[in-house]
Amino acid sequence: MCAQAGASTYEGKVVGVSDGDTVTLLMSGHQVRVRLAEIDAPEKRQPYGQRSKQSLSELVYGKQ
Repeated sequence: MCAQAGASTYEGKVVGVSDGDTVTLLMSGHQVRVRLAEIDAPEKRQPYGQRSKQSLSELVYGKQ
């Protein structure tokens, strides 16, 4: 079992998706980069990395 170091809840608008497990939120005028816990997604340059990023974008980009 993996402990979550510093696990927190963030609320804001998703203004960026870096890859399949990392998003950027706009919170109170500041951008905060958030890595999603317990998600095993390929990095952008790995096989299926771009597809992984696209899938996450379709789910969350522009949403609260």
